[in-house]
Amino acid sequence: MILVCTLMLCISPLYAQDTNNDLDTYIKRLKHSSATGGSETAFLTVGSDFMYAQEYLEAGNYASAEYSFANILRAHPDHAYANYQYAISLIKQKNPEKAKLAQESFQKAIALNPSLKASYAKDVPAPVAAEPKESATHANATDPDKGNPAKAKTEATGLDAYIAQLKHSDATGGKETQMFAPGQEAIQGILYYEKGEFSSAETRFSLSLAVDAENPYVNYLKAVSLAAQGNEAAAKPFYQKAIAGDKSLQARYAGDVASSKAKWNKLQAAKAVKTTPAAKVTYGGALVFGNYVCDQSVWNGPNVSPAYRNEYKGYFALKKDGTYRWLDDGGTGKYSYNAKTGVITWLSGPMKSKAPKLSKYQKGTTVAQVTVEYNGFTWQCGCNK
Repeated sequence: MILVCTLMLCISPLYAQDTNNDLDTYIKRLKHSSATGGSETAFLTVGSDFMYAQEYLEAGNYASAEYSFANILRAHPDHAYANYQYAISLIKQKNPEKAKLAQESFQKAIALNPSLKASYAKDVPAPVAAEPKESATHANATDPDKGNPAKAKTEATGLDAYIAQLKHSDATGGKETQMFAPGQEAIQGILYYEKGEFSSAETRFSLSLAVDAENPYVNYLKAVSLAAQGNEAAAKPFYQKAIAGDKSLQARYAGDVASSKAKWNKLQAAKAVKTTPAAKVTYGGALVFGNYVCDQSVWNGPNVSPAYRNEYKGYFALKKDGTYRWLDDGGTGKYSYNAKTGVITWLSGPMKSKAPKLSKYQKGTTVAQVTVEYNGFTWQCGCNK
């Protein structure tokens, strides 16, 4: 029997979602299609776009994965797996505002494919993982104000509300933090501010105020940032402008400055370079007998890397009977040794003729060492024990 189909009946779906299969099965199917040149991941198909986004997700590039899955959802808003992975990409970024944004996509994904509820518990780290919360747009339909973000914003006022609004805008691509908006620099300043990096925060707040000089909250945050660093005089005009715009800020200023100073001082203390004094060199003690190989540290000249090289100078053999030899076939001589000071005195032979200023012995840990000092340079001579 020959099957004849019309154009309308032969058009394949833009994407194939089997609601009886789980996410892992869907991804494996797309990977197989991609590896074998299958039609499901052909050029300009949703399967091809999904695999592109999935690669970002699996590589841990969650911001790029978020962007790519969002592009799929603009064309295919009912794609269960794209909704789910979009939500995962958001929550993996560990941004509370992005986590809130993820909830609606979780709800939609689970409504489209109930098997994703099991994936949620596996993919989303506790303590969020118990079950996705009902999104604000669906919460308590009998009470239009409950769960309504716009209503929630009106309940919070002042500086805290301003910061929450910018964080939400930054997470969701809102206009308050778009490029060239004063909030774009303000939110970066807030992120530095919360970490106690008040110098960087101050710079960002200054850039924001260059666009919107009257914002009371940015003026306030800059004032606190300056005061935290000990610049109370410089902070004063910004504080005055802040309380002129919102008098409630006056009540919290002293407390915010005190806590910010403590955070700043702690951060600076942590950044301070902690040095330990060099270990004291102890000369003298029981002399180790054997061959002492000598080299000299020589400067290579300006703008040369490395700046110094070690240049081999030869070796001498110290013997227990108070004699020494310079190299295997070199001359011999006598020496004396002061075990209390570590000073070696060359009594005769080649080392005496070299006329060093001072020769001192130290036992070291693995290598015994004799430092031979001349006018303007030094030999370091070591003997493996």
